[in-house]
Amino acid sequence: MTKIAFISDIHGNFDALQAVMTALKEEACDLTLCLGDIVGYGPCPRECVDYIRQNNIQAVLGNHDEYVTLLMDPRVERLREDIRIAIEWTQAQLSMDDLKWLAMLPFEMAAEDFFTIIHGSFAPGKWGYCLDEATFGLNFKNQEAQLAFCGHSHSPLIGIERSDGTPVVDYIRRCKLPEEEKIMVNVGSVGQPRDRDPRACAVTYVVETRELKLHRVEYDIAAVQEKIRAAGLPEKFAMRLEIGR
Repeated sequence: MTKIAFISDIHGNFDALQAVMTALKEEACDLTLCLGDIVGYGPCPRECVDYIRQNNIQAVLGNHDEYVTLLMDPRVERLREDIRIAIEWTQAQLSMDDLKWLAMLPFEMAAEDFFTIIHGSFAPGKWGYCLDEATFGLNFKNQEAQLAFCGHSHSPLIGIERSDGTPVVDYIRRCKLPEEEKIMVNVGSVGQPRDRDPRACAVTYVVETRELKLHRVEYDIAAVQEKIRAAGLPEKFAMRLEIGR
C-alpha cells in the first residue's frame, strides 16, 4: 500500500510543523507532499524552509511563498498592511538561496494519473480558494484531474462534483473516495488553522484503497505566540492561533 501525507500552509510555524511530522511518523507514510505557503505570518520561516528542504519534501508554490520572493516588486505594496509587514520581515530572515528555492517551486504538480496538487484552485486567476459550493464549483469547471489536493483556505474540506453543477462540500472525515466524480480535497493548515479548531492539521491518503483520513495535532500555541510577539509581528497573527480563525 502507498500512503501519502499532505501538509499545507505551515506559515512559519515550526512548532506546529514539528508536531505534525512527529504524528505522521506513526502513520508510516511513504511520501509527504507540501501544498504551499511554507512561510508568511509565522516567526520561524527559516526553520520551516530548512526542514522542507533537508527532508526532501516535494512542494508547490503558495501565494506567501511567492510574495517573499518579490523583492522590490510593486505588487507587495498593494498587499494588506499586516501581510506586507510579515512578508518584509520574512524576507529579512531568509537567505538568498532560500528565496531562490522558493521562487523555483512549481505552481502545480501531478503524480502520474493518481492525483494533482496545487496550492489554491484551478479556477481562473492565480490564487483562488476552495472553501464553499461556489468556489469548489468554479474549480471543478477547470480541474482536469479526477482527484486533486489543495490548501490555501486553511480549512480541511472535501468537494465532490455533481451532475447538476452544485458540488457536495463537507468537512473531511475518514472515508473512501469515490472513483468517478471529480474530487478536490483541501487539506487544511499546519500552522494557522481557520476552521475554529486550533490544532495543527494534515491529511493522509492511501492510493490503492482511496482511503482519506484527517489528522489533528496539538502543539504549544502559547510558545508560538510569544515568538510572534518577540519578532514584532502583528498581534493579530498571535491571537488567531488560539481560536483557529
